[in-house]
Amino acid sequence: MIHLHLLDLAQQQLPNLKLDNEEAIIKVEKILKAESKLDPKIRINDIENLIVFLRSSGAKFIPILQNKHVRKILNAKGETINYAPFNTTGIAEETLVQFGETFAPNTLEYLRQCVRIGAWFSLKSVFINYSFLVNEAIVSEIFHILSLKNQSIVAAVRNDQYMDFVNKNPYCKDAGYYSMLSTLDAFYFDDDILNINNIVCEKQKTTINKRKYLGNILYAATYFEASTDSLKETLENNQQIALQWTNPYNNTNTSSASPWSIVIYIVIAVIVVGTILVVSPGSAGIAIGVVTLISRLIYAASK
Repeated sequence: MIHLHLLDLAQQQLPNLKLDNEEAIIKVEKILKAESKLDPKIRINDIENLIVFLRSSGAKFIPILQNKHVRKILNAKGETINYAPFNTTGIAEETLVQFGETFAPNTLEYLRQCVRIGAWFSLKSVFINYSFLVNEAIVSEIFHILSLKNQSIVAAVRNDQYMDFVNKNPYCKDAGYYSMLSTLDAFYFDDDILNINNIVCEKQKTTINKRKYLGNILYAATYFEASTDSLKETLENNQQIALQWTNPYNNTNTSSASPWSIVIYIVIAVIVVGTILVVSPGSAGIAIGVVTLISRLIYAASK
């Protein structure tokens, strides 16, 4: 793994340093070796690996290294990146491939960190906008790690350990996680999501409080954009059900009046009718009309 943060350290002391000649590379080496005497965390082997890289490919890779998001990925310090696409104009395809292979260990470590901290947006951005950094071996390992996480959800639900699992592993109720899976490869993860859906539905006959945890998992999973129509339809049909599980006491029927509202209507009716009869004893017909109108309102509100 090439430690580019060492290059950052050298460029802090020589901000206008250009890495397209041997003299500049020698300056970087001297600065870093001097720093290693002050900081035991800076290893000579890491410095030498960086210098070899600069001498062999530094100038050719400079246009790519100037991108701040590429540098964040390669530094593998857990920094998040946005969804801005990388502009490859003027960079040969061969150079991009070589760059990706050279820094494959850095990219893999960054993606592992994304999984550990739940940086799904950054992980997705690497695969989509910086795909030249992601080779087949990296894809295989990251997909395997994500699939294991999905299998962990299934196991937790099957063994009735999902309440504790949800509390300790928030990714399982994160819609962004499932959306990321479908962006990476919906076909690859279809079976995982189907298994999660099925096991959650099998365990739905439980207490209201426990079902809320199942609802959190299932509702988040519905944000997975399946590659097959059957799974897509299943998830769409289950979204509202899952939402009801997460909010079992929420009255979503806003057209219905609460019992207190009906009591208020009755009190208003009594006051209005009483006032009419006191002010005008001969207005019984009007009072009856008012009672009829308010009765209709109460009936409509209770439906």
